[in-house]
Amino acid sequence: MPRVNLPQLSGKVFLSAAGKLFALAIVFGLIYAQSPLYTSNQNQYFLHGLAKAGFGYLERDWLANTLDPTPVFSLLVMWTYRVFNTGILFFGYYALLLAAYLFSLVGISRCLFDLRGGQKTLIYLTLLLVIHSAALRFTLSRTLGEEWTYLLEGGVAGQRVLGEVFQPSTFGIFLVVSIYLFLKNHRILALLAAAIAASVHPTYLLSAGLLVLAYLVLVYREERSLVKALAVGLIAFVLVLPILVYVYTSFDSSGVEVASSAQRILVRYRIPHHAQVAEWLNTTTFLQVAIILAGIWLVRHTKMLPIMSIPLLLGVFLTILQVITQNNALALLFPWRISVILVPLATSILLAYCVSCITEKYRSTWEKYQKLSLVLGLAVCAALMAAGTIRFQLELRYQALADERGLFSYINHTKTPSDVYLVPTKMQEFRLATGAPIFVDFKAIPYQDKEVLEWSRRMQLVTRFYNEEKAACGLLAKFHQKEGVTQVVMETDGKELDCIYLKEIFQDDNYRVFEFTK
Repeated sequence: MPRVNLPQLSGKVFLSAAGKLFALAIVFGLIYAQSPLYTSNQNQYFLHGLAKAGFGYLERDWLANTLDPTPVFSLLVMWTYRVFNTGILFFGYYALLLAAYLFSLVGISRCLFDLRGGQKTLIYLTLLLVIHSAALRFTLSRTLGEEWTYLLEGGVAGQRVLGEVFQPSTFGIFLVVSIYLFLKNHRILALLAAAIAASVHPTYLLSAGLLVLAYLVLVYREERSLVKALAVGLIAFVLVLPILVYVYTSFDSSGVEVASSAQRILVRYRIPHHAQVAEWLNTTTFLQVAIILAGIWLVRHTKMLPIMSIPLLLGVFLTILQVITQNNALALLFPWRISVILVPLATSILLAYCVSCITEKYRSTWEKYQKLSLVLGLAVCAALMAAGTIRFQLELRYQALADERGLFSYINHTKTPSDVYLVPTKMQEFRLATGAPIFVDFKAIPYQDKEVLEWSRRMQLVTRFYNEEKAACGLLAKFHQKEGVTQVVMETDGKELDCIYLKEIFQDDNYRVFEFTK
């Protein structure tokens, strides 16, 4: 059977390790810098959980009643908000995950290179923090362009494990944890970590599967036992079986034609920046591939070779197959998503190699300036923490001064259980900022095929209404009578709504709200 090898920790050792992890969470959390709640993808992935927790009247929202693509994450959101009635803990969850990520990267590098001694580890850790800092992301985006922002820590196709918000994809960190645990011969725990990533965000099922395949190869090579290798695969399958059953039974196709139409909408219209290679293939992609290849070359004589090369080769093969066949179902499996762990792994390997070689080559000089290097390292970390804090404060200020603040405040205080708002399709923050249901928006989408078609129908109706130069009173009447819309949000300087059954109930410099009178 695969080895478990659970570490035996005394009380003092455990408390010391927990204290270090907590400190690392605070430091890395400030350096990386999260965005305020609720930002970007959080407007999609927090909806189901908050609706079930009784946040406003979101339980009446159409999208909140569609099939949940990330039920485990929604359960976490629901219980957190239901028990504590605040979202502040979500920042803490992410900080702890960041600490686990950094701890695992450092652990992997120490398994591969000579980073013994506190000074080497500190220098390496400092460089790793620089690579993952909000300050570096800001510098790269402003000097080279937005597509360069996550060059050293993100994957291709705009996908990444880390990011500025806590969301299901963040749990891809457990894939990195899994690799570290496997290198330390904690095989069962490694499989469990990979299963956690796939269970929280089912999009990681393929990436986790590729990793497990690499583990099988290593187990067979080390043990020379096909039975033991297959046992590892069987355990991994059992661990992900619940989420596999959920995905298969909940998102089973409603028919070839319906499924094909839904996939086409997602790939061509909603997420082409993630799903179409032609949309995301650019200079940074080739640089990231070069980083991965360089990392693989440096670990070619270690267990990391199959762990990195097998997922890479299979990911590239499936990507090429998707490009040739233009298969939308394969595109939505995101075979290139394995890059979200390969890029940061390779980056950390390159850094560790450089630190190990330089400190060894210039040992006497290094020892002479030990105290200076320590002071510089701490100063850099302090500066990065300050930069991350400033970034968060600036985002808070931007959020407070956003054009929609007055509108959101009004609706937050006046909403009723029967309200359904028609809003501009780009107003993605509306639901979680107000707790009020809306008809549809562009950002938050369902994934079950019939529900995708319904989302598309709603989007077409709303886009048609807001794009017309003159108010379409007949179309508005249908929104009210057939779709259940009760209020309409318009830009103040937009077209006039001169419909006899509408009454203006709110206006500021940016938006107006109209209510149906009958």
